[in-house]
Amino acid sequence: MRSDRERWEARYRDRAARELEPPSLLLVRHQHCIPPGPVLDIAAGAGRNTLYLARAGHPVHAIDIALPALDQISTVARAQRLPVQFVQADLDDFPLPRNHYAAIINIRFLQRTLIPSLKAAVRPGGVVIFEAFLIDQRTIGHPTNPDFLLQHGELAERFADFEILSASEGRCEDEGDPVFLARLVARRWD
Repeated sequence: MRSDRERWEARYRDRAARELEPPSLLLVRHQHCIPPGPVLDIAAGAGRNTLYLARAGHPVHAIDIALPALDQISTVARAQRLPVQFVQADLDDFPLPRNHYAAIINIRFLQRTLIPSLKAAVRPGGVVIFEAFLIDQRTIGHPTNPDFLLQHGELAERFADFEILSASEGRCEDEGDPVFLARLVARRWD
């Protein structure tokens, strides 16, 4: 059985020649909410959100388990002299600094055990931009594992101690194929 790292590395090696996808619409719509300071892109993948934020002037820390994904981001970031730092890490074993980030971006990645660390890593006044698949997604496609699917209301409940700036749940068709998503933008209280 292949490890998570091996599966994700194979996925990004297979995609190496493909053009970069546009950034998340949730991020684009709420980028103005991000205060100055470092931004953490969790499970950065091939860098669509990392590069968007760096081009907007944010220093970005991109974390991913797959080295081929980080290699793709670093090639572009270095060529364009963008403020990006890269960390290859399994988030199960990677401690996040407390009160450090102006924003944390978590797009289409769900590791429930990581959420308390994400909340503690964003500084007071900072924001979390979070998007993950809803349980309804299993009726139309991948992912189907309930470990990677949010229940209705779960995301807002997990961020109830933050100021919710935007939250939505349901079927979305704004980024291509239809998917069921929970989306949230929340600010940590000062």
